[in-house]
Amino acid sequence: MRLAKPHLDIGLFTNRIESQRAFWGDEVGLRFDHQVELRPGWVQHRFDAHDAVVKVNHWDGELPDLPPSGYACLTVARDGPAWAGRDPDGNPVRLVASGTDGVAGIGVTVRTPDPARLMAFYEEALGFERVAAGTARCGDTLLFLERGPGGADTDDFIGPGFRYLTMQIFDADAACEAVAARGGRVAREPVTIRDVARIGFARDPDGNWIELSARASLGATIPPGPSVSTL
Repeated sequence: MRLAKPHLDIGLFTNRIESQRAFWGDEVGLRFDHQVELRPGWVQHRFDAHDAVVKVNHWDGELPDLPPSGYACLTVARDGPAWAGRDPDGNPVRLVASGTDGVAGIGVTVRTPDPARLMAFYEEALGFERVAAGTARCGDTLLFLERGPGGADTDDFIGPGFRYLTMQIFDADAACEAVAARGGRVAREPVTIRDVARIGFARDPDGNWIELSARASLGATIPPGPSVSTL
């Protein structure tokens, strides 16, 4: 797939937004970019991580009780001492010097009971590059495939913890069609969000959600037709 931005984004959900904002801004040291209301009771707080975005989604109320995704840890390159710990909700985070394990921006650890099957999906259905045994790259973002309990098939991606990755591409419809043609699963057909973006979702073989986003601000053409106000 042709990337509109050479970085993946990662989204998490929380109902502890004040402590999460302090963690990502003050402790991790990411620049807060802006926030946007996606629907009543759902506000996304966006932090810049070397042009990748950590999407801290504030859910006003109790989050749906979904099993964990396979997105098990976020690694962020930064100047300063290495650190490994957890955010206020217990999500594992590593801070490393640039170049550690090949990470120049962010890296995402994905746990799976079948790393070979998952690698085949990311290579064949999404066009990621295999750079080492168990490591795939999309732009400058690395995925580290680690054997262990994986994600689960769920009807939605809204739940506690790290829940989805975002690929910024130029044509969401073509991207979803390509995923389906290459043996992947389309979880949601693309919809147009006002004049902002056209967005669809795929799921990997373990059930992890991947957002396929064509944003007008990144040069994507939003086709004419009906739109929705929120996801």
